[in-house]
Amino acid sequence: MVGGTGVRSEFVQQVVACARQLAGREPGQPTPPPDLGPGARWYPRSWRRVAGTDCFAARDGASWFLALAGNGTAWEQFAGEVVAPGSRPVKLVPQAAAGAGLRALFPETAPRPLPADSPSFGCGDRLGLATPGHLRALAGYQVAPVLAQQSIRELTLTGRTYGEVVDAATWSVFQEGWRDGFGADGDHLKTAAEVRDLLAAGATFITLDLSLCLGRTEQCPPMPAALRDDAGRCWGGADTTLTIETADIERFWQVYGPAFPFIEEAHRLCEAARGAGGFDLEISVDETPETTRPVDHLLLARELQRRGIGVTSVAPRFPGEFQKGIDYIGDLETLAEAVAQHAAIAREFGHKLGIHSGSDKFAAFPLLGEAAGDRLHVKTAGTSWLEAVRVVAATDPPLFRAIWAAAAAGFPRARQYYHIRTHLAEVAEAAAIPDAELPALLDQDAPRQFLHITYGEILRAPAAAGGTLGDRLRENLAAHEERYAAGLEAHFRRHLESLGLPARCQVIGDR
Repeated sequence: MVGGTGVRSEFVQQVVACARQLAGREPGQPTPPPDLGPGARWYPRSWRRVAGTDCFAARDGASWFLALAGNGTAWEQFAGEVVAPGSRPVKLVPQAAAGAGLRALFPETAPRPLPADSPSFGCGDRLGLATPGHLRALAGYQVAPVLAQQSIRELTLTGRTYGEVVDAATWSVFQEGWRDGFGADGDHLKTAAEVRDLLAAGATFITLDLSLCLGRTEQCPPMPAALRDDAGRCWGGADTTLTIETADIERFWQVYGPAFPFIEEAHRLCEAARGAGGFDLEISVDETPETTRPVDHLLLARELQRRGIGVTSVAPRFPGEFQKGIDYIGDLETLAEAVAQHAAIAREFGHKLGIHSGSDKFAAFPLLGEAAGDRLHVKTAGTSWLEAVRVVAATDPPLFRAIWAAAAAGFPRARQYYHIRTHLAEVAEAAAIPDAELPALLDQDAPRQFLHITYGEILRAPAAAGGTLGDRLRENLAAHEERYAAGLEAHFRRHLESLGLPARCQVIGDR
């Protein structure tokens, strides 16, 4: 081991040798092979030279490091351990200590507002290991990525901070050589305190969950006169025509009126933290019991516009069910009619149509893409976790069975947080199958939902050899890093193709 880093001396020697080879080359020229010995590698796409200092990412086992070679200005921005002194010294910086320095040195590794004229796609990463696969899929399409997307619920269940989520996204963007920007979504925030905290931790995209406000008539402010004056107006957009009745306005204000103080305060907090135009704001009403009426979407958009509150997207509650980890449940014709109306309203008012719990909705994707097109913002999260569990099922059956047992023990608790149709009895005997058949469980609805919602229980569960199952899972994914990235790339390409999003010629390796 070397000094305070606790890093294997063999790994250090390989990193130093790699740095010396890079010193004699220019960026864009062929690079040394990525292999640095058993369980170790460096990442050629990460290599950058800044003021005479070579910067690149490297991994030893399940530990990642920023390597710096040459004592230029970049060298001084990072606290790490010098592992090779001399005229061109080499320093290793643990990944956890590199985020702020990378964002300062390479602005493209910092989150930023999304382009208004592009569809966008949110990729939740509950482990901090999925983003390389996400980027490889998204690189082939004209779509803006949101990478650091986590809700307070997910942060609580995974035991992470939002700052750690942003740092993990920054690292992956650096590692993969991504140059096209990304957003950081503080998802489903229900209080002003949560908005304030996640802005401070680096969020550039704030999703307001109005579920604590809607219908609280005791908190309803007086109805604005301008809203009342909308009675009798006829609105038309694309193939959609809506007449606003007095009863529609009364019902809208009873339900949505109590939410406007929260929306206005959150908007003020965003402007104070990021400046006008320096953030994205989404209004979410998808986790409510009732389907969002198009006229309510229309009145919400008009009232936001009157108050000068610009929003990036509105996420309605659509007919049918968008449950976690499985395909759409409901009548597709009814959904298509509703999506067309909501998309027309979004296009008229210049915001996007938010699709939450958007992963794996392959039956609905074509109609969503056709109706919304460049006005589409899709959110996914748990499906990337499921792809991680799929890797474990294929490569370490005993670990998978331990994960399954922890999920079964914690399922009653986890089910309190999520609305799914799966019950424990449906999966009680599912894991009692031969090892070779375990990965196929991830293609079945009930096991997918069972494993989808129990991630918090699994990550915290003790492992037989010490530590937690979360530790063992991360070690497995590090050992099968390329397998996980390839699985995610294929899975998300299927999503993007099904949505009909336009392809682009550049791929990530050309960036």
